[in-house]
Amino acid sequence: MNPAGSIHIDLYHCAGQANGVNIASSRPEAATQVLLGKTPEQLLDTVPLLFTLCGNAQSYAALLACRAAQGRASEPALDTARVMLVQLETLREHAWRILLDWPVFTGLAPDKKALAALFKFDAQFKRQLFQDGEAFKSDSRPDVDGVQLMRLIDELATLIDAAIFNGCMADFQTLSTEAQLRGWLQQSGSLPAGLLDYLYSRNWAAVGQNNVACLPELEKDALDRQMQQDGLAAFVRTPHWQGRCFETTLLNRQLAQPLIVELRGRYGHGLIVRIVARLLEVAGIPAQLKQLLAQIKDHKPTPAISTTSAGMALVQVQAARGLLIHRLVLRQGRVYDYRIVAPTEWNFHPDGVVVQSLRRLQAQSTDDLRRQAELLVNAIDPCVRYTLKLIDR
Repeated sequence: MNPAGSIHIDLYHCAGQANGVNIASSRPEAATQVLLGKTPEQLLDTVPLLFTLCGNAQSYAALLACRAAQGRASEPALDTARVMLVQLETLREHAWRILLDWPVFTGLAPDKKALAALFKFDAQFKRQLFQDGEAFKSDSRPDVDGVQLMRLIDELATLIDAAIFNGCMADFQTLSTEAQLRGWLQQSGSLPAGLLDYLYSRNWAAVGQNNVACLPELEKDALDRQMQQDGLAAFVRTPHWQGRCFETTLLNRQLAQPLIVELRGRYGHGLIVRIVARLLEVAGIPAQLKQLLAQIKDHKPTPAISTTSAGMALVQVQAARGLLIHRLVLRQGRVYDYRIVAPTEWNFHPDGVVVQSLRRLQAQSTDDLRRQAELLVNAIDPCVRYTLKLIDR
């Protein structure tokens, strides 16, 4: 079984003008069925095997759900260490898109070497945060080496600065206006600069504008009522909030950035806004990791949102691609029901942000239409593989 599944997108068009979109998902609803009847300990052993993509976020959400459903106490320092691992995973997933996919759009070779180096950090961080590197068990124990972790964070920052920003990451983080961004593009010589220059040269900065809003913060009890009112299976397949479709992407987390505020004013949620938001998140993660490390020492909590009632828990965790929801029901110490709503279900909803963005595409040729669509899907970023088919009608 492949619990991830895939997404197939049919984009209908006439002479480069999009006139319809259909999305079909093979994401199996039965993926979590294998968890039924398991004890919480067995559940925590199984989740990482089922969900290898964003495995830290999935494992963390599962652990929080088990703990809440069992009524166990919170673990502020341990949870802050786990949030560090989710942040590290977020950086890696963004780098995957940047280093492997972005070069293809501008005719360059993917940087597999730098990405391979990034992948090694996960195990290193786990070893310096937890005994035996076991981060997501109910009996995980801290073993925090602050000196080594600071060294690892500095190594991580140096790697992404060189591989992604060509040594200009600090300058990028100071940008607050589009004029400054354009100046940085001329000076940095980086891979992102090449892609952004490409968008400007094709007049594609605003491609993908749509009217789908970013998902607001979901109050936990109201969310559970919404899920039960819609029917859990229906909500998992096609989630919405108060009768509306929303997007939950990395853009949600970057809306307050001054540069994003200015770019949104001109380009809406177009391509350039999404690409710059990804870069801002990447550039900011090393500093966030240092802040989280300081919180571990101070034992300041960094909680996810959860609720529990009679063996039920509902947990929300920010994963690389957006909001991840786990809902667990325990009965007699075993999993009675388990539901997972990934960002893909929101963003690739039949009326969601991907569909609304693709419907508005206009291009001079079929090749340009395909390239615009590929850039958009890449920027919104499914949790799974996707295929795109253009159909002339």
